[in-house]
Amino acid sequence: MSACSPTKIVYAISSLANEGPTRVLLNTIRYLDRQRFTPSVVTFMKEKAESLLAEFSASDVEIFRLAEASSGKARGLLARFQVFSALLRHRGFRIVHAHCPRSLFFAVAAAPKGMKCAYTLHAYPDTQYKVIHGRLKGPLITFASNLAIRAIDAPIACSDSVAAEYREKKGRSFRAVNNGILPIDMTGMGNRAQALTGLGLDPQRRYLLFVGRLSAEKRIAEFARIFASSSAPTTDLVVVGAGPEEDSLRNLSAKNIHLMGFHKDIRPFLAACDYYVSPSATEGLANTLLETMSVGMPGLLSDIPSHRFVAEKCNGIGVQVFDPLSRESLLAGIHDLQSQVSDTVRESLRETFRTQFHAEVMTRGYEATYAEMLA
Repeated sequence: MSACSPTKIVYAISSLANEGPTRVLLNTIRYLDRQRFTPSVVTFMKEKAESLLAEFSASDVEIFRLAEASSGKARGLLARFQVFSALLRHRGFRIVHAHCPRSLFFAVAAAPKGMKCAYTLHAYPDTQYKVIHGRLKGPLITFASNLAIRAIDAPIACSDSVAAEYREKKGRSFRAVNNGILPIDMTGMGNRAQALTGLGLDPQRRYLLFVGRLSAEKRIAEFARIFASSSAPTTDLVVVGAGPEEDSLRNLSAKNIHLMGFHKDIRPFLAACDYYVSPSATEGLANTLLETMSVGMPGLLSDIPSHRFVAEKCNGIGVQVFDPLSRESLLAGIHDLQSQVSDTVRESLRETFRTQFHAEVMTRGYEATYAEMLA
């Protein structure tokens, strides 16, 4: 890589939907050293209503939206693959970095000889793919993904815990670059009482905050049923998000559970609520967890590898691992969090975020990987 000729990288992803992998990619591009690397992005599917297209467009990056091609030549997946293959051959890219299974398959099949391929594994796929794609299609995509990864120059786990899970279950060692985000700017959000009043919540109560897609792998409906019957004396559950489990949650009709719907800006909830909760059955390294850490919010996390990894990084300060399907474990976890809430604990969480999970730390890790690939 010469100083006058930055390495051209094309990032491939299905769409720019407002989801975890897309936000990871956006933060990577924002901090990428433009003296060394020139990024582009290619997408294959039409954008959803909640898209980060505007944020990418504002980040000085060329975007190839193959499903939106005005010529009409890229309407089908096969046609999009052909256009993608031509981009890789003729645009001078040296690295293609995929961020989802579809882009993984396309990159492996289309990359010309000599081009380096990277792929970020955003979670250990088995459970997640079954939930997202179904019990028949999910295992097929998992099998195909594991096969395609063998052709990748640099498989990259999104956290040390995902790398460890692959090593334990598949006997394969991948490098890890822990997910990172920008810290949430809480300027102008006011104090807790003001935020609660603005959301129509009682300032006399304490609030446990869930943020994310309301889907089966998040176990939010199961957890909410446990919470509704737990009779936590001073604490309510606030649920921010949308998804297929929404009707199940509404059917609970529990006074201590507040369904707030989807909000792109979660800052009012970070200002209002006291603790974060993630009852997930599987995660890579959730951006919402990192967002709450960036503002010093203590967390109650299900006992899964990625959550144990974060708890270890925090030295157990401000983070409690629990069984989300056990009423006793839930109440004990809330009690432990209440005993830990202090300015010292909040600052400890913020410091762990700054040193371990900031977007700049993540991007420097990716840059080091790119340099190794091209050495």
